[in-house]
Amino acid sequence: MSPTLFLALAACSGRSPGPPGVLLVTVDTWRADHLTATHSPNAWRLGHSGLRFEDAWSPIGLTTAAHASLFTGRQPPATGVRGNNHHGYELAGSFTTVAESFAAAGWSTAAFVSGWPAGPAGGLEQGWERFSGPLAGEREGTTAVAEAVSWIGARRQRWLAWVHLYEPHGPYAPPAEDLQAVDGQDTDRDRYGGEVHAADRYLAPLLEAARGAGASIVLTSDHGEVLDEERCGWQHERSATPEVLRIPLVIAGPDIEPATRSERVGLVDLYPTLHGLAGLTPPAGHDGQDLLSAPHEGRAVWVGEAGLCDPECAAGCRPAGFAGKDVVVYAGDRSWRDRPGTPGTGDASLAPHLEGWRPVQLPTTSEDAARTEALGYTEP
Repeated sequence: MSPTLFLALAACSGRSPGPPGVLLVTVDTWRADHLTATHSPNAWRLGHSGLRFEDAWSPIGLTTAAHASLFTGRQPPATGVRGNNHHGYELAGSFTTVAESFAAAGWSTAAFVSGWPAGPAGGLEQGWERFSGPLAGEREGTTAVAEAVSWIGARRQRWLAWVHLYEPHGPYAPPAEDLQAVDGQDTDRDRYGGEVHAADRYLAPLLEAARGAGASIVLTSDHGEVLDEERCGWQHERSATPEVLRIPLVIAGPDIEPATRSERVGLVDLYPTLHGLAGLTPPAGHDGQDLLSAPHEGRAVWVGEAGLCDPECAAGCRPAGFAGKDVVVYAGDRSWRDRPGTPGTGDASLAPHLEGWRPVQLPTTSEDAARTEALGYTEP
């Protein structure tokens, strides 16, 4: 059904139609400071046609855990997902994911992912009528995009699609044209920028198809990346710094007026926001705030955590692994860091906000070493 006919029929029925489709795009390991006209021109243009959030945050620098929070509106201590699927973590079936909500309301749902940590294991596959992704490692983003464009073009009912691209995740080996586009040299920082540009270039036909279908679009990331700011560069899972936890966020659609938003928001807020875009009511019990509701004041504080403790990277943390990870609360230019094995640092008045984030729940199964290695991870 064409968008025009869909809207006309909905108007005759007397109900608010919402969009004929909702597209959710997550670009893995995409830093907030790389949403720029140079690094991500298609995303930059989309952001200037809709809402661009300048202070958006993830709760954790790991893909499975961050997406579990996005899909449920719950922070990692609530979901119990404190690591990736290849670490043994899995979202329990007792949670109602955004895909399950949309499917229950009669929407067609499909996911097209590019990296193993985004599924099809770890519980993120819940609610998707179709789930397409690699069984190990990663696949090129162009494959996921082509599948999604074909699927969207064949829809005859309202739809929700999730597309995940893995390019910016290390190791960095961008196509020459993308490294050249960011005027990059042979450095990790520039190669990372080239990978961001490649992912953005791959997204062009998908964004065009979604806009042509009259869909609403949410474009974001699961987490950022450490470059040369820390002791262990290019190891986002070992850090809970703003470079890792701050992410890009753009929301665009036919009824969304362009604006730049400066309030602090988080991935959990996308759970009620996606429902609101579709005219659906989210299940109760989530931690999110609908970003399109008025007024929206944002969050005074944001709590996030590192993926794990590696004493070579986070000096003094112990024990190595999940139980020794940093947990940090940010409030404006103040922060408080709880690093097991060392005294807390920062503004101690913020420490009460960390209630409930300890102890860290450990995975129930052993990690999948082969899949971990295939993804380029090295574990402490």
